[in-house]
Amino acid sequence: MLTHPPAPSALAFVPFVSVKNMMALVNATGIETVLRELAAYIEDDFKRWPDFEKTPRVASHSIDGVIELMPTADADNYTFKYVNGHPKNVRDGYQTVTAFGVLSSVANGYPILLTEMTLLTAMRTAAMSALRRTLSCARRGPHDGGDR
Repeated sequence: MLTHPPAPSALAFVPFVSVKNMMALVNATGIETVLRELAAYIEDDFKRWPDFEKTPRVASHSIDGVIELMPTADADNYTFKYVNGHPKNVRDGYQTVTAFGVLSSVANGYPILLTEMTLLTAMRTAAMSALRRTLSCARRGPHDGGDR
């Protein structure tokens, strides 16, 4: 009698956003929309800054570069970004910086998302720069550079 093992439940699968998927998402949504929405999330997170556990990054330095783990959490989610910086990688055809991240539920420790963060970090940096400019212009009036 041939029996098949049970199929895993839907909860057993952790969504993964690859570089290819991230590019497809950005292309389908539009970079302007993505950056605007990222800036809104960043602004919302800054408004609840005290809610986050802010742990210093954990770094492992070598002669060729650095690997860093950047964790943070709130009452609902734990997350970290893994990022490397290895300038010599260019010689071997690798990127000099690569990153990925994991988002997990604090309630059960289960990962909710695994995502590339090399592109996402670049977009986050752009969104943060735009947000900073918007907020600093809003604090100044049109006669002291607020409308430039």
